Amino acid sequence: MNIRRYDPDQARDAHNGTIKAHEVFPAGSEFPVPFESAWGYLDGPSELEPHAHDDDEVYVICRGKGRMTVGEERAEVGPGDVIEIPGGLSHSIANAGGGDLLWFALWWGKK
Repeated sequence: MNIRRYDPDQARDAHNGTIKAHEVFPAGSEFPVPFESAWGYLDGPSELEPHAHDDDEVYVICRGKGRMTVGEERAEVGPGDVIEIPGGLSHSIANAGGGDLLWFALWWGKK
């Protein structure tokens, strides 16, 4: 059994230094997955830079409270929320709570 957790010691700056991130399923893993994935982390009042890409993506909020923006839509999000992000739409997430914000992101190419 493999248990994967966010590890701050493995996290690195991502998205022009606006978040900390690291892979969930590294390349060459014994457990191949049909998608790419990463942990995303924001500590304190900060925001992931708005960005868009061709891949569809899903965020699963694990810890903390955030404010998600996808296209022109905005919503408050928290633990257990799953956010669908269609490819091509600009999206961002901001830490809206007093603590840290941790999410699991997975994305895959369009068929």
